[in-house]
Amino acid sequence: MNSFSASKRLLLNAAAAGVAAAGTLNLGARKAGAAEDKPYDVIVVGGGNAGLPTAIFAAARGARVVVIEASGQIGGTLFLSSGQMSAAGTKLQRSKGIEDTPQIHFDDVMRISKGTADPVLMRLAVDNAAPVFDWLMDNGLKVDPKHPVTGTTHEPYSRERYAWSKNGGMAILKILEDQLKPHVDSGKVTLMTGTEAAELLKDKNGDVIGVAVRGEGGKTDKVMGRNVVLTCGGYTYNPKMFEELEHAKIATNITYPYSQGAGITLAVAAGGYVRGGDKHTPLFGAVLAERDTPTQLRAMVRHFPGDRPPWEIIVDAAGKRFLREDILSHDAYEQALAAQPGERCWIVFDAEIYAKAPRLVSGGFGAPWTPEDTAEAFKTGDVAYFTSGDTIEALAKKAGVDAKGLAETVAAYNKAQASGTDALGRKHMPLPITKAPFYAVELHSWALTSYAGIAVDGELRVIRQDGTPIKNLYAAGELLGMGQMMGRAVCGGMSVTPALALGRLLGTRLLKV
Repeated sequence: MNSFSASKRLLLNAAAAGVAAAGTLNLGARKAGAAEDKPYDVIVVGGGNAGLPTAIFAAARGARVVVIEASGQIGGTLFLSSGQMSAAGTKLQRSKGIEDTPQIHFDDVMRISKGTADPVLMRLAVDNAAPVFDWLMDNGLKVDPKHPVTGTTHEPYSRERYAWSKNGGMAILKILEDQLKPHVDSGKVTLMTGTEAAELLKDKNGDVIGVAVRGEGGKTDKVMGRNVVLTCGGYTYNPKMFEELEHAKIATNITYPYSQGAGITLAVAAGGYVRGGDKHTPLFGAVLAERDTPTQLRAMVRHFPGDRPPWEIIVDAAGKRFLREDILSHDAYEQALAAQPGERCWIVFDAEIYAKAPRLVSGGFGAPWTPEDTAEAFKTGDVAYFTSGDTIEALAKKAGVDAKGLAETVAAYNKAQASGTDALGRKHMPLPITKAPFYAVELHSWALTSYAGIAVDGELRVIRQDGTPIKNLYAAGELLGMGQMMGRAVCGGMSVTPALALGRLLGTRLLKV
């Protein structure tokens, strides 16, 4: 199965497992080539996290809106998203006696990102997060009864503000569709699905006045409007653009197949520019399905010491440890991996650790993985990501790690384990690595979001390199890039929430309708 088909299958599975009503609003959608002479008040390019709130709230103000969506149905990455959100000062927090403010939220993100997030956009995001979260809750969103929490798989917040539904992004999409439907029925919102935005149209002054689109069968059209809002997502399914903008290769293709970077191309061609790719931050712990990358996830390694204290060691291609394995920081793991050539490393252990340690390898993104699968993978040398050897040197040779370096590292670790004093400061060292056979699992980085994005000002207007705005052109959502919204870090809930919040902000206040 090729990579596009694999992700399309995941997309369809996610949709089938989600809310049954999702996607039904596309019936009767306008197609490219259909006659439409009157300019729209708002043209939204991308019907997902940011685009749908923009359309809903702009239509509620009386605007005439068209949503242009390349896929055959609205929803975008919500089909695959876990729907994790973070917002401060919400009704949910107050109901549980949690004191929180947007300022504390802002300070937390700046702390986690080490001051690398964009302060202007971050301020907009946190100030507008609670209103959109409350709006979702008021319209039927049901989050886990134990939520909000400070964090799970990312650096924790100082307050409990992190929440999501068991149905993930599909629960959010159901509400967005319910809120959009009356505007579609009334004719205030027109949906153009299966339609590609090919070019931004400008007048002689360079002001954006519309979008040239291409539909099924190559039919073309010109959609004219007073405001054009680009909300068509990132580029995680475009490995060439990913490498060009983040200077790192993407190893996985587990995201939305339409995340091709169309918004980047459109905005740059219109005079905008890209920033934030230097904040690239990989996720840790992927076991890949194939050597030919990008590929699917085969399994995941439970690496976070807060959930599972480490029994193994982690080494680089030289066989050297580069990370204190029991450090209670997701960010430390991610930044350490980012510094490794090819963003890969190996987890190394022996037969006794394999027998006694808590389970290390599990499934990921719906892919089943059992302890029996692990045993079989070591037996067969599954795609060379699982290797074993009767000696450390034999293991290193099979795994592709420097044998001398690994032997020295294991010997040093065993001395540290015996003495209780580790050069990297590790404390949790239950067993030495001494009993054959010896094992290694090769791990790679993986990605769900893109870090480079289109530059905008404090009113979400797309700007040129000199800071001047391109008239009538706005952007929101993942198109802004996680490098601006989260900096050089992964901050829980700061992908979905800013997209929703800034889309709502555009629709309610920033767009001139």
